[in-house]
Amino acid sequence: MKRVLVFFCVGVLLCAVLLASAFSAEPKITLRMGDPHPDRQHTWGAVIEQINTAFEKAHPNVKIVSESYQDQAWQQKVKIYAASNQLPDVFKYWSFAQYTGALANAGLLLPIPEKQFAGMGWLPGTLDPNRFNGKLYGLPISVDFLVIYYNKALFDKYGVKVPATIDQLIATAKVFRDNNVIPMVTDGKDAWPLNLLWDNLVIRTTGNPTLIPKTMARKFKFTNPLFMAGTKMYKQLIDNKLFADDLLTSDYGASRNLFGQEKAAMYLMGSWEQGLSTDTSFSEPFRNNVGVMKIPAGPKGTIDDLQAWGGGNYVISAHTKYKSLCLDYLKMYYTMFPKLVWENKVCIPAQKIMTSSSDNQLSKELMSILSSAKTTSGTVHIDLSTADFNTTGNKLIQELTAGIKTPEQFLSELDAAAETASKSK
Repeated sequence: MKRVLVFFCVGVLLCAVLLASAFSAEPKITLRMGDPHPDRQHTWGAVIEQINTAFEKAHPNVKIVSESYQDQAWQQKVKIYAASNQLPDVFKYWSFAQYTGALANAGLLLPIPEKQFAGMGWLPGTLDPNRFNGKLYGLPISVDFLVIYYNKALFDKYGVKVPATIDQLIATAKVFRDNNVIPMVTDGKDAWPLNLLWDNLVIRTTGNPTLIPKTMARKFKFTNPLFMAGTKMYKQLIDNKLFADDLLTSDYGASRNLFGQEKAAMYLMGSWEQGLSTDTSFSEPFRNNVGVMKIPAGPKGTIDDLQAWGGGNYVISAHTKYKSLCLDYLKMYYTMFPKLVWENKVCIPAQKIMTSSSDNQLSKELMSILSSAKTTSGTVHIDLSTADFNTTGNKLIQELTAGIKTPEQFLSELDAAAETASKSK
């Protein structure tokens, strides 16, 4: 009798355990994600991994599978996925018309319920580039602006002062060239940093930060004489060998590494590279000697005219099966992200942050550049129109750089491309 009772009790307990497991078990879900940060050990990629781990811990039934490529490769990958309606559930992209706007207009993105993210501390204007047709399709990540990073040790070694004007920048380049040091590097292969530089030089020769956006709206033409001085100044920098000899074949990673390995004195790039001061793939002496300067002044524009814009964003696929879960992920992402990226010196987030006296020098210098800006001109011209215009604009700046196009030809063909793009919208 006792044996029967024991077996009965064991059976009841086993059934209870099985029933509890059956009712408590949640279906396993795989969330597909993607971003342009293949390095998951440092800076931005490491922050994303930290957030993903926290989300999986809070949702034990969820497995996040991420794809990560460099910028241009990720853009191509998204195009392929978009063509076959296979976009990742949640992914990092860019807040521009030819990127987020194109996907939104094609019905491939889910509108973001703005009220659910209203208390996230967005900086003024950062949500605006993510609105298309009256709806919000992306959430901004960072405030971006063009700067020049420089190696303080190399400047000290050769007795060079931080240039305050374009003429002084040319003189600085000569000193480094004479001492077999590359003056400046950037991603010339992908060309967009060159277009950012050209925009800045137009502002510094006209003193008008609204000229370019108004021209893209076709209120002016790029053939207007106002654009010639900035275009010739750009060519002057090229002809005076400011950049590495392999400028047009050097991509993002190669140019960053040359600077980090102390083979170049300066690095033209955006504010998102504040992680240079903490990236352990570079030496400690280098990390301790990274400084940042404003784009030098021209004859009219001041050194405090800043080209700043909302850069990347996160979007949700319209075809995801997990809308609610994707929104939960973004809520956790934007709750954790500002503090993590600021503490890890990754970027200046598009949300309010608490600075402190313990912030490192590079972060303080970048924040000082942003806070001292007298004007902000917004997005680079190649990102104010269609994808075809973007491609043409990058091709034209490379041809101007290589001497294939004269300044007159460059401006004429740029205006023709802008006109064609305006009619195709």
